[in-house]
Amino acid sequence: MRGAMVDLPWQSVHAANHQRQYLALLSYLPLKGYRKMWMFSRHVRAIRRQLAGTPGLIGYSLRAKLFRHRFWTLSVWEDDTALTAFVGHEPHRTTMGALGPHMDATAFVRWDVMGSDVPLSWDEAMRRSAAESGRGAP
Repeated sequence: MRGAMVDLPWQSVHAANHQRQYLALLSYLPLKGYRKMWMFSRHVRAIRRQLAGTPGLIGYSLRAKLFRHRFWTLSVWEDDTALTAFVGHEPHRTTMGALGPHMDATAFVRWDVMGSDVPLSWDEAMRRSAAESGRGAP
């Protein structure tokens, strides 16, 4: 394990059509400190249950740098409508409000991806994050 970095394996929810384009999303979620790790973990478990049955979700993975309390999600969606619906439903909606005050600056990177490229690689996602921010991946 590199510096207490943990990658949860890619979870396929729906099969990707290799011939079509999808929406990829990388989210960066830095907690301000260790004190809210338990609350963050509880919310992550609830959201993972939500993801399991989410229409329009192709798949997802999670990354954590535990000692630095930094977290990332990597997901592929049929389209922006599916992603927006997920974000607006429980428990994700409540989680944003509960964790928002305990987060440093979050970041989100979106790009188009072909179904033939699913599952996505963390290396590619972090390169995209670095390119978009102009300063390297967080």
